Amino acid sequence: MDLYYHPISPPCWSVLLLSRELDLSFNLKQISFAPDCPLRETIVKLNPQHQVPTLADGEFGLGESRAILRYLLTAHSGSDDHPLRAYDYLSPQWNSNSVATEKDLEKVCEALGFLEEFLGRSRYAAGDRLTVADLTLVASVSFLDVCGFGLEKYPKIVAWYDVCKKEIKGYRELVGDRL
Repeated sequence: MDLYYHPISPPCWSVLLLSRELDLSFNLKQISFAPDCPLRETIVKLNPQHQVPTLADGEFGLGESRAILRYLLTAHSGSDDHPLRAYDYLSPQWNSNSVATEKDLEKVCEALGFLEEFLGRSRYAAGDRLTVADLTLVASVSFLDVCGFGLEKYPKIVAWYDVCKKEIKGYRELVGDRL
């Protein structure tokens, strides 16, 4: 499988983290956002949104990180009852072409409030074991962290984030070392 990605993209991080949990490997194809990127034409064919991550599995192409996560779990987990199958998660949406507004920041704070509440009930976002929810959320929280967003108002998130950084296979290599 080929994964077209960018090393500082939180959606790409979530796909890479899941690949470690499932012991999958990709032919990694790092792309640039420059218009003259040689891989751009391939991405345009595989993903009508022309963005990363984009997965190519044989002739099958798929874009959008959550769709890729679901596909990998369904097609490559080896079990219909894999422990990472949970799909209920929160994921703040980031558009690199826009500036965050006050309303956007309110939505992020609201989502963080929900996560803080969920983490008051269980060790992880969707229960007592690691799920896709955590992989997606840790990528988003890592991005907030690197942007200097103050997480100190969310002590349960801070504690969960510390646990995730230690327990998620490949976190340091795939995400942490880039921060």
